[in-house]
Amino acid sequence: MRISTLAFANLNRRKGKAMFLTVGIAIGVGTIVALLSLSNSIQEEIGAQLDRFGANIVIVPQSNSLALDYGGVSVPGVTFDEHELSNEDIEKIQQIPYHKRLSVIAPKVLSAAEVEGQQVLLAGVDFKNELKLRQWWRITGRNPETEGDVLVGYEVARALSIIQPTEQSPQKGSAMGEHHSAEEQSQFKVVKGNLQIAGQPHSVAGVIGATGGPEDRMIFGELLHVQKLVNKVGQLNVIEVSALCKGCPVEEIVGQIRNKLPHAKVSAVQQAVKARTEMVARLTRFSAAVAVVVLIIGALMIFTTMMGSVIERTKEIGVLRAIGFRRTHIIKGLILEVATISAAGGFFGWASGLAASWIVLPYFSETGAGRELNPTLLLAALFGAMLIGTLSSIYPAVRAASLDPSEAVRYI
Repeated sequence: MRISTLAFANLNRRKGKAMFLTVGIAIGVGTIVALLSLSNSIQEEIGAQLDRFGANIVIVPQSNSLALDYGGVSVPGVTFDEHELSNEDIEKIQQIPYHKRLSVIAPKVLSAAEVEGQQVLLAGVDFKNELKLRQWWRITGRNPETEGDVLVGYEVARALSIIQPTEQSPQKGSAMGEHHSAEEQSQFKVVKGNLQIAGQPHSVAGVIGATGGPEDRMIFGELLHVQKLVNKVGQLNVIEVSALCKGCPVEEIVGQIRNKLPHAKVSAVQQAVKARTEMVARLTRFSAAVAVVVLIIGALMIFTTMMGSVIERTKEIGVLRAIGFRRTHIIKGLILEVATISAAGGFFGWASGLAASWIVLPYFSETGAGRELNPTLLLAALFGAMLIGTLSSIYPAVRAASLDPSEAVRYI
């Protein structure tokens, strides 16, 4: 008689216990799979959300300044050893070893410009990358298409009478008016389509809704056009880089950019990086702690069940030993039973854990990122379940194999 045939026959005779062990292992594996899936989904969600916040690496020209004071009296300081950024620096950034980890590179040139008789901060940007970086912008109008198109900040648009508020619904009372005051800032229409900037005509492509940031007091134009307009051809004032992809080594990216641009000051926005790292680390630690507890409980359950099974099957094991089965045969048979149960529990646990994570995912994620089948997680669930089951059954199997064949005499 083959060991495998005997093992499967024993499972068939003891369906209740086999089902109990399978369900127990499935619950443990399912809990771990659900936690790991949620952890991965939330990590991706945090990365996607932080990408919307803008750049996490800022590059500005390197300069040294000397503060001057005497007897507690301060006078304007002296700035020396100033450097400049240029369009060529963008190409150098794209050559760093981690260039594939950079999602957005947004250069800017800044200058004061006269607009309709008023001094306004004018920014030259690469609109394709800038709009990708500033995903929270709400533009009334259209995106710039030609070099003469500009985007106007909310405060500037109000000061230059470019926009007018839309008529409010008469049903709104005074109490509602106060509640919707922030919302009303975005309820306007563009009534002026042209501007004179630095003596040249420009078209107002759109107006950026109020953000509460410096954008409200700025006008944005196409980079090369603005550089010519303010006599800063090829010059840049700041380069913003977004590298908040999953698992990005931001500090290493900063070091590589510094090596490429020794004349620039490169700094990471640590708040965004630390926020993501800390949140994911806490969730990972929690998942690991729960996983350890679940694994210990599962191992104890298998150990206890197998010890009980050995005592219950003393007659059977004694008879097998008496008719010539070796200790290795007994051990292999028992471990094969547990491995089969563990594999079934691992599969059902993976399926139930994945389904549970998908069900609760909307409560943790707005985008539903991470809702996908992961073959690696399935293999890990099967391997982990079989490993825990096998290790937990080694001692009971060895004890069963050590029974004296003469024990069978008492039960015949």
